[in-house]
Order: sequence, then C-alpha cells, then structure tokens
Amino acid sequence: MTASDVTARALSRYSHLDDLTRDELFQRPPEPIRAAVDVDAVGAALGAVLYVPATTPKAAERLLSNYWPSVTAMVFCLEDAIADRDLGEAEARVDEMLRQVRARVQAAGSRDSVPYVFVRVRDPRHLERLLGEWGDLAAELDGVVLPKVGADQARAFMKIVATAQAGRDRPLWGLPILEGADLAHREARLDSLLELRSVIARHRALVPCLRIGATDLSGLWGLRRPRDFTIYDLAVVRDVIADIVNVLGRDADAPPISGAVWEYVREPRVFKPRLRETPFADEFGDDEGRALRKRLLSGAIDGLVREAMLDRANGLHGKTVIHPTHAMAVDAAYAVSHEEWESAVAVAAANREGDGVTASPGGERMNEPKPHGLWAERILARARTFGVLRPDHSFFALLEIEDRRGR
Repeated sequence: MTASDVTARALSRYSHLDDLTRDELFQRPPEPIRAAVDVDAVGAALGAVLYVPATTPKAAERLLSNYWPSVTAMVFCLEDAIADRDLGEAEARVDEMLRQVRARVQAAGSRDSVPYVFVRVRDPRHLERLLGEWGDLAAELDGVVLPKVGADQARAFMKIVATAQAGRDRPLWGLPILEGADLAHREARLDSLLELRSVIARHRALVPCLRIGATDLSGLWGLRRPRDFTIYDLAVVRDVIADIVNVLGRDADAPPISGAVWEYVREPRVFKPRLRETPFADEFGDDEGRALRKRLLSGAIDGLVREAMLDRANGLHGKTVIHPTHAMAVDAAYAVSHEEWESAVAVAAANREGDGVTASPGGERMNEPKPHGLWAERILARARTFGVLRPDHSFFALLEIEDRRGR
C-alpha cells in the first residue's frame, strides 16, 4: 500500500460530505473521531458499529479504502457469525486484516484516518490464544468484543484485556456484550447486573462502551422481532434492556450502552409505516420528500431509524449494524439538533451559575438545570462526535444525501 492509496482526511462522521455541504448542514461539524483518546471520549465516538463475519471477502480492503465512507468502526466476528469448521480460515483473515491495518497506518504516518477495528472472540481462552498468536500485530487492534458476558465471564475476559496492555502505546479496549442467560432470566438478573457493575467499575478505564446482544437475548425465548416492530415491542427483551440501563447506565461516569442490532434490509410490510410525510415535505418539498420517504420505506430504513430514536430516548448510545447502508441512518439519528444543542448549553450554564428553571432558548421546552444536568452533559459529548445541525435542517437531510449516493 502506498501513500497515494491512503485517504488523508481525518476520520470523522459523514466523511463523504464535501466541505460546502458540511458547512451548509452543520452549525458545529463533527470533530475528528480519532481525536477521542480517553475512555469517555472513545465511548461517545462509537456510533454505528458494523459487524461482519471475519470470513467476509474484501471486508478489510473495503474498510481501509473508504469504500464504505459511512463506516467508522467495524467488528470482525469470530464467534456466532462463523461456523466452527470455518474458524481457522476466519482467524487467518483476521491476521491478514491486521497486517493491512499496519500497512495503512505506516503509509499514512498516523492512525487518524483509519476506522476503529475490533475483533469479536469466542471465550476467554480463545482471546488469550489469539493475543499470543498475533504477538505485536495485536497492537493494530483498537479492541476486542467480548460475547456472552455475565459477571464471571467478564472477570475472566477483563483480566486478559488488562494484562494485554503491557507494551502497548495505546489501550486495548474491551467491549462486553450483555447477552447471557443470567441477565435474561428474571430471578438471576439483578444479582448478575450488580456483580457485573462491580467488575466493570474495576476495569472502567478499559471499557468505553457496553453492547446489548438482543439477538441472543431474544433467542433464549425463541423470539425474533418482525419487520414492523422494534426491539422494545418484545416485552421480555425490553425489560432486560430497562434493567441494564437502570443498573449499568445510571452513574454519570457509566460507559455508554449501545442499542440492539437491526437485522432487516427489506421485508414485506404488515402495518402502516410510522414515518410521517410532513418532515420530508418540509425539508425537501412535496414531490422529492415523498419519493425519498418511499425509498426509505422500501429498504426497511424507517424501522431502523425509529428504533434508533427509541434507543436514544431510553438512554442508549450508538447501535450495532449488519449492513453498511445502515451506518449512516444510525449516525444521522444521533446528530444533535440545533434546539437540543441550545438547551444543553443553557442547562450547563444554568448549573454553573446555580440558576433555576427557564424556558429553552427557542421556547420549545422547559429546562430545569438539576434534573436535566446529566442529559445536557451527554448531549454536549454527543455533539462533539456527531455534530450540531443548523436550525433549518434535520437529520433527514443526511439521509437524503446518503440516498442520493446510493442511486
């Protein structure tokens, strides 16, 4: 790989936008993603994370060549996405991927333009073996995704991750996936979550986010959400998510918790869609607005956007995706509106000054500094990596640009 093959532009959200379009859409553009260094900043920077089987042909080449400009983080899966008989081939592809990352970094002279690269392993012994086999190549990894995590599994995994820090000039992040039966089953859940909370607190400096494995959780009850439903419509899974957020997401310094994977690319519809025509008509005019809405509906993107908005409303941050076209839809949903930004800035200022309740700057809502303080902090953190839109734009503008690119 030569320097001419390397995209020099620093990795950031919506990198496919030209400078003029970016300036038109954003009051405050997203900061470069690799500017995030400490654990809190990295957790806030992880939005849509694309999972691919490690056997996927050309996945590394496409990731590193900016073939998927909306993809800023990828997980190469060696666990459930890989048949046992294919594990050797998958591990060989990961080894080659790490060599390609090294070549890309060396050609560019820095990691600033390189997407986050993670590997999902099978169990603690698998992780330990792989780290030994990779040797100094493991330095190219940003982190490891740790499946089927309960308290005992988390202890074993995080001990290995903590040991692996020796000799590295940057952290090896550990991303636990919350999907075990002890978290799903009601009678065991609270004790397991409290134990897990203690383990995560002990290793917080190495855990930028927690991930919810809703596919595995659903499978424990033989459930799979239909196209017209969100994960929050599956009552038992919704209860697990609520308890995870309650116990593991309540503290100001808690790691962000990501939303469940959306597994549909297209599927016949049963119910009337909930994506209203009015926002599209307001942003793009009647004809173009209706046409864009129709294309989003045909690709099941409306369900993904709705679930991402529900993730946000329920305190989650970012989302696992299984198709490159989904990355932009999720990241667009996390762009901060001008009204959210103004309210967050006002709440943060009121907290510093000890002020009381006021109307938001635009008069849309009530801002009460003390109860809204943590919300404001998280909005400001989100704004740094997802940007702040101008008053006359919504995240639909980002979806429209992505749709235009795909035609």
